[in-house]
Amino acid sequence: MTAAELISNHIPTLQTTDTVRQALDWMNENRTTELPVVTDQKYVGLVYEDDIEEEDETSSIAPFLHDGKPVNINPADFFLVPLKIMHQQKLSLLPVVKEDGELMGIITRDDLLQAASHYNAAAVPGGIVILQMQPNSFYISEIGRIVESNNAKIIHLNTWTDSSTGELMVAIKVNKNDIQDILSSFERYEYNVIQYFGENLSEEELRLNYDHLMNYLNI
Repeated sequence: MTAAELISNHIPTLQTTDTVRQALDWMNENRTTELPVVTDQKYVGLVYEDDIEEEDETSSIAPFLHDGKPVNINPADFFLVPLKIMHQQKLSLLPVVKEDGELMGIITRDDLLQAASHYNAAAVPGGIVILQMQPNSFYISEIGRIVESNNAKIIHLNTWTDSSTGELMVAIKVNKNDIQDILSSFERYEYNVIQYFGENLSEEELRLNYDHLMNYLNI
C-alpha cells in the first residue's frame, strides 16, 4: 500500500497570499494542525497552527511558512514511511509530492489509521497473542507450526524491539477467537506469553490485558 493510494482530496491548500484567518478557519473545519502551501501547483511548505493562532488575522501567512526543507513524502513510499514521519513530528497530515515538486495530494492521520487497520488485520475477527523472547530465539516457522497444530492460521504477525531490555516482542493474530489451546501450546514449548486477547477471556481479563498492553507500549 503506497502513499499515492492513501491520498485525501478534501484537504484544502493555501496560497502565500492567504490570510491567517483563512488558514485557521480551514484548519478548524478539517481538524488539522497544519496546512500545505502551494505556488503554481508546486508544494512550498507547511503552515502550523501554533505559529499563527496569536497573530493578526488579516496578515498574510507568508512569514510563517516553513519552507527550509518542506516535510513531504514520495507517492511510491510504503504507507509505513508516512506513518513514522507523522508520529515522530506529531503531524496531522503529510503532503505527497511528485519528483517535479507538484503537490499530488494529502495524507491525513485518519487515512493512515485506516491503512494500518487493514495492514494488521484489525477488522478481521481473531485472537491475539504477544510473545517476548531473545532475538536469536525467533523462528517464525516454529511459531507457525504451533499455531497450525491447533487448527488455526496466522493472519498477521508483527515484531518490535523492547528498547529497555533488547528483547523481541512478537504480536500474532490468528483466525479464531478461542485461543486457549494455542496459549497452552506456547506455554508447553516454554514461550513467554505476556499478553493475549480472545473470547475465552472474561471481560475483566480483557480489560486488564488491554490496559497493560497500552501501558507497555506507552500509548
